Amino acid sequence: MRTNLRAGEELALVARRHWLVMGWPLAISLFLQGCFVAAWFVQRPWLLPAAAVLLGISTLWLIWRWADWRCDLWAVTSQRVIDEQGVLAVRVVDSPLDTIHNVTCTQTLLGRVMNYGTVKVQTAAEQGSTTIPHAAGPADVRESILELKERYRQGLQYRVTGVTGPAAADDTKECPFCAETIKTRATVCRFCGRSV
Repeated sequence: MRTNLRAGEELALVARRHWLVMGWPLAISLFLQGCFVAAWFVQRPWLLPAAAVLLGISTLWLIWRWADWRCDLWAVTSQRVIDEQGVLAVRVVDSPLDTIHNVTCTQTLLGRVMNYGTVKVQTAAEQGSTTIPHAAGPADVRESILELKERYRQGLQYRVTGVTGPAAADDTKECPFCAETIKTRATVCRFCGRSV
């Protein structure tokens, strides 16, 4: 992670795209390695150099995709969600925990089997949302963000009112459908999306 943490900020989770995003470059590189070995035994004057060039290009593509996978990450800290992208040029987007409204996790059948999916973080910021496509362990990412958001909210409430524990939780109730803690005045549960 290239972003420096702030004073008192703790890193809770670093998420990357699933390793399956490297599948095509790796498969093509392995196929072209086999073609190169076969061209060595065929001994045609033009076949071996052509296979070597294609293998070199596919290897460079594989290295680039690995570097892109390595540098494209999402970090969940005690204060914010950090989205880092870029190998040569870096783009960083911070989503403070107090501006996050909703976190959704979507998985296909293959995603459930291989444990990857899309996590969408909706915020009150101008950009509106951060999408984490093909994230490894998307349910863990979602739960980590929601847990740290709740801790941050409780810590902020303590700093403002000086009250913590049961007295601070008087303005909350339990959702009858998913048993998560929501605001007393809420009409829709932010966790399951049902009307309460």
